[in-house]
Amino acid sequence: MDFGELRNDDKFTKTVNNFSSALDKIEKSLSTAVDLKEFEELSTQEKVKLDNYLAYAINSLYWMHVKLRGDDPNEHGIKNELSRVRQTIVRDKQIYERNTIRPVIDKAAAGRFIKHGLHVRFDEDGERLTENSSNNKMNKDTVMTSSTSP
Repeated sequence: MDFGELRNDDKFTKTVNNFSSALDKIEKSLSTAVDLKEFEELSTQEKVKLDNYLAYAINSLYWMHVKLRGDDPNEHGIKNELSRVRQTIVRDKQIYERNTIRPVIDKAAAGRFIKHGLHVRFDEDGERLTENSSNNKMNKDTVMTSSTSP
């Protein structure tokens, strides 16, 4: 690159060269995404992600163009477009998480709940019986049935 009078300014030349190489990487990435021949074979989720990526990348490049022109991108309509694309990305993420992240049952904890819950017994009045009171009640019932037998 020819920097003219600014070729002696190391900070400027380094910044411009870094910017140029970053743009080359972006261009390569975008061309790969745009030239994707298997687009029809992608799942709906992958298509949405690709479309969101392209929309955000193109709008971001335009935001940089506005900024490099010297205009304030916050006063430009591109700011609203970027916000809209970000909202779309967030919405896609919410939908993806809702469809994939499901509550998982802790089998060991569920087993403990069941194991300890099945040992609790209640009498006819709905009061909790301990193991000793349960045995005593069974003994009383046995005594009553045996005394009433002929």
